[in-house]
Amino acid sequence: GEDVPEVLRKEMLSDMPFLNNLLANAPGVRNLKLLLDQAAIEMQIGTFVLICIGLMLLGLAITFIIGLPIYLAVAGAALGAAIPFMVASVMRQRRFDKFEEQFPEAMDLLGRAVRAGHAFTTGFELIGKELPDPVGQEFRVAFQQQSLGLPLKDALGNLAVRMPLPDVRIFVSSLQIQRESGGNLGEILDTMSEIVRERFKLRRQIRIFTAEGRLSMYFLTAIPIVAFLGLLIFQPGYLSPMLTDPRGHIGLATAVILQVIGYIVISRIIKIKV
Repeated sequence: GEDVPEVLRKEMLSDMPFLNNLLANAPGVRNLKLLLDQAAIEMQIGTFVLICIGLMLLGLAITFIIGLPIYLAVAGAALGAAIPFMVASVMRQRRFDKFEEQFPEAMDLLGRAVRAGHAFTTGFELIGKELPDPVGQEFRVAFQQQSLGLPLKDALGNLAVRMPLPDVRIFVSSLQIQRESGGNLGEILDTMSEIVRERFKLRRQIRIFTAEGRLSMYFLTAIPIVAFLGLLIFQPGYLSPMLTDPRGHIGLATAVILQVIGYIVISRIIKIKV
């Protein structure tokens, strides 16, 4: 029900007992669960795995129907299985960006609560109630964890695991140092809030300056794919030597590898850490 704390809502890995038992002993399940939690995907791990398997089989079937060689069929199957992970990664990154945007407001609210005489942990409860998700949800979970007996240090550490952002790690470290050595917590929170706001503003300016590079990266990546699919649909005979001749297979594989390398190189050039 709604009265049950989020941290106590135990979810089965799958509704199918066989798959649930299989996933319970599978390596990497903890990391997959963390990925889904960070992306706020309300889905059982078993359902996610079945979607990956279904898309893998679909990619394998399509490549066999087209008549591609076995190694390209394996590549198609791998691409199909990777699609849910790519979607989850994009959703996670968007949630991280939204959290970073809301984070200064959370620190401001926590600082006001401390100056008003409230307990430090009460500020977490206020953030969970007053601010929207994802920042409200994450602070609400941290408050529930320490309310149920988890040491505050561990609850803060769990927050940094769920939100592995530099601002959150600095925030958690500052709070732990302040609790051990003392100091004006309200002033610390105000300073951190201002720093995070300035960093966020600078990141937005950098995104504006690198917009042309990102656009070039997307176009240079998409043009060969669109051209290949267009020829495959409208002039299939033109590409038949590439799809049937072993030398064409080598050229196609080389083109894919070079495309991936080019995408990675351009993305690293335009990625500026702040």
